[in-house]
Amino acid sequence: MLHPNRHFSPFKLFLDRGSRTALMLNPKVLTTFTRQWLSDGFRDHRGRVDPSDGRWRLLSVPRRFPIAPLRDYWAFVRTPGDFETFAFVRNPYGRLASAWKNKFLDGHHRSPDGADAAYARSMRKHELPPLRAFARAQGLPGGAPNTLIPFETFLRYAASQPEGQRDHHWDSQSTVLMCDRLRYTRIFRIETDLEEGFLTLGARLGFPEPWVRARMDHRPNRSKRQAETYTPELAELARQLIGQDLARFGYDPESWRAF
Repeated sequence: MLHPNRHFSPFKLFLDRGSRTALMLNPKVLTTFTRQWLSDGFRDHRGRVDPSDGRWRLLSVPRRFPIAPLRDYWAFVRTPGDFETFAFVRNPYGRLASAWKNKFLDGHHRSPDGADAAYARSMRKHELPPLRAFARAQGLPGGAPNTLIPFETFLRYAASQPEGQRDHHWDSQSTVLMCDRLRYTRIFRIETDLEEGFLTLGARLGFPEPWVRARMDHRPNRSKRQAETYTPELAELARQLIGQDLARFGYDPESWRAF
């Protein structure tokens, strides 16, 4: 039986019981694209205009992502080995940089004056106040309201939190995907296995190969802002957060130089 951690959610787990397919979504790793890809595939090739068949009507996510019946999630938790489970990962240095750019750099630039009120609600409510308080306590830039939180301040804040207790956008992928308690059929690295991963899933779900290939050039949600991220010192700090991801998924510890 699976004992989920705090990151587990039906909104981050795709299940197709007929093909015994499970896909764990990994925040900051093509989640927007994957949700849309699955919903469009269900519409185009299974005739399901509503990807969740009317389940959980009062919530918006089930209209944008196939949510399975509750009995299927219980079946997965009870005997996850009955499913073949897949996931996508990305270079851990790139994922950390992307989390900062998307949640804090882009958040700061959502308004002309960098107002805290313009940040995404989840960041404004849960992460921005403690991050600013941490910056003030440590004498780091970014402690004052309406100022940019630098990448270094973000990294030091993340490093101050215990593994498993960080926001799912910058907790380790190993923890978010529960690699210590789930047996994966395949984990695809998006830098080298992206097309193979979606072709594999498409074949299991009945999505035609030409349709899958045609969709691969339409990947949304990339930050358009360029900013300095890693120095040798910050790369060393980042390794405290992503060390197990580098080892588990086979990424070069020196690959921070690409970012």
